[in-house]
Amino acid sequence: MTKLQILGLTALAVLMLAPDAWARGAVSGGMRGAAVGGMMGGSSGAATGAKIGVVTGAAQGAAQRSQDRNSMDAETQARAQYYTTPAYQNAQYSNYNEAPPEVMVTSPAAVPVTTSGEAVIRIAGKPVVGITYPSDWKQKASENRVTAVSADGHAWSVLAILQGVKDKQAAITQTKQQLEKYLKDIDYDDPTETTRGALMVTGSGKSIKSGVEVVFAAGVFDSGAGPLAGAAFVVDKGLEDNYKATVKYTCETIRGAKDFTEQTTEVAKPVVGNK
Repeated sequence: MTKLQILGLTALAVLMLAPDAWARGAVSGGMRGAAVGGMMGGSSGAATGAKIGVVTGAAQGAAQRSQDRNSMDAETQARAQYYTTPAYQNAQYSNYNEAPPEVMVTSPAAVPVTTSGEAVIRIAGKPVVGITYPSDWKQKASENRVTAVSADGHAWSVLAILQGVKDKQAAITQTKQQLEKYLKDIDYDDPTETTRGALMVTGSGKSIKSGVEVVFAAGVFDSGAGPLAGAAFVVDKGLEDNYKATVKYTCETIRGAKDFTEQTTEVAKPVVGNK
């Protein structure tokens, strides 16, 4: 076998064994890159790997998620140490408990959810999409969406069923319109589509109300049950690198309708939407 053939096979192996999170034109680094890297994770990732011939795709996916969970836990500890530094204490940050972003607004005002764990949005009693936020994030839920705020109040997220949009591009356009009502001086990154079909918009801007600089990442995807779904994260820019592992792992927990089994449907909490 020639050196060229060996190099070609090596490159092919790297591509096949790389996480499904690889994306076309993805922004690199920080929370934004982490969101692109993790979007549409969960068991659907293992299925995708098997379809392209990666026999060990499921095991690799489980190992990757375990590694990412460890990274998230380490990041949480590192943030706690950072909060004691003058750099943090002398900077201005958002409080998303008091002023949450209005992005992917699809339903009436949400109400607090006291149960942690996986949040599942249902249509006609059937699970459509779910996400698992860190246990210390405060969740609120309504019929078509669930939001969560980090313990420090500096990171915010939403998972929603998107109403009244015909395709992913229309959903992204709508999301950008909502971002532009909330932020000024927006700098969008290049558009990104993940290998699992999520269309992403990422970038940075400044809160019109507070003046705090933030970064954002939003993705829309097929829920697998008919309607489109979307997930978004907004984090204070000064903490972008302090939330990248947390956001990546949270994105990996997103599940679509085809990922749910009868067993997980029974135990998933909190339940959002029609029962």
